Amino acid sequence: MVNWGIISTGDNATKFAKDLLINPSTRGVHNVTHNLTAVASSTSLPKAQHFLSAVDAPPETAAYGSYESLLADPNVQIVYISTPHSHHFQNARAALLAGKHVLLEKAFTVNAAQARSLIQLAREKNLFLMEAMWTRFFPLMHYVRQLIKDGAIGAVQRVVADRNLGRDVEKLYGAEHRLVNPTLAGGALLDLAIYPLTWIFQILYHDGPLASATVRSPPNVSSSVVKYTPTGGVATASLRVTSDPTDPGVRILGDKGQIQVFGPAARPLSIARIAYGEQGPEIVERKDFEIPVGHGLFWEADACAQYLVEGKTESDLMPLEETLLIMEVMDKVREEHGIKYPAEVEAH
Repeated sequence: MVNWGIISTGDNATKFAKDLLINPSTRGVHNVTHNLTAVASSTSLPKAQHFLSAVDAPPETAAYGSYESLLADPNVQIVYISTPHSHHFQNARAALLAGKHVLLEKAFTVNAAQARSLIQLAREKNLFLMEAMWTRFFPLMHYVRQLIKDGAIGAVQRVVADRNLGRDVEKLYGAEHRLVNPTLAGGALLDLAIYPLTWIFQILYHDGPLASATVRSPPNVSSSVVKYTPTGGVATASLRVTSDPTDPGVRILGDKGQIQVFGPAARPLSIARIAYGEQGPEIVERKDFEIPVGHGLFWEADACAQYLVEGKTESDLMPLEETLLIMEVMDKVREEHGIKYPAEVEAH
């Protein structure tokens, strides 16, 4: 049994809480269970109480009107943080200083300096810390990785991944909404581009030819044109562009075939495997990965619980070194285009 605390009462927190309350045995998990121990709102106790009612939490779940109160609760082992990007660093730092393990929503922080600081603190205190990149823990992702390891599409040459929202955010929600508000580190980069980037890093970096190397060189980054190399990745993201749902959100291109992933890059639902034969490309496999119940956030929660049971302070599937490198890539993109957040948001 792992005791969770949730900081924030927004949409992601709601989905995560509901997923925590689903019996793990319904997805074939029998060695760990989850207890929703406490939830905190930064503004008011009634808001936290309303949240518990909305997710149908157990009556013993505690509600707090401040994050500090939740972090002082000795029953809370690990904290899930889903506040706006601008607050990730300060909220996660406070949790680590309080001696809590942390699952921190993507994008991990606003910049690499903040990420580096949190990683150092977690290691000093011997606490578990992981970016909540839920997509990495999907059964579909595990299946795709195994296909590639088995040589199903030969040597991977390129990954093309896309994540679009298809909404005029200012018109729908107003200019102060977290997706577009600079003081909350809004924009497509941290909120959407993190997903295509994680596909590229998972396939080309985490599982790539240099995965076992002691020292791996950081990638060359260009947000306009990249010189041709034998392997490379293309990540695109937009708040306003609408994707064609019949098109694959991710394509993994090999020299003997390709894997096409359908559904949003964040929440993939099916794949098609294509082989390059003498008669041309041929679909040799289609496979659906339906989420029978819930939203799909429970798989990362299961992984966190398992890591804690095993006494691990870092995930092998979403390692902190890779989280930091992805933050450095996004820093580089912002640097190339002169994109800056307010100084208080960038502070570390």
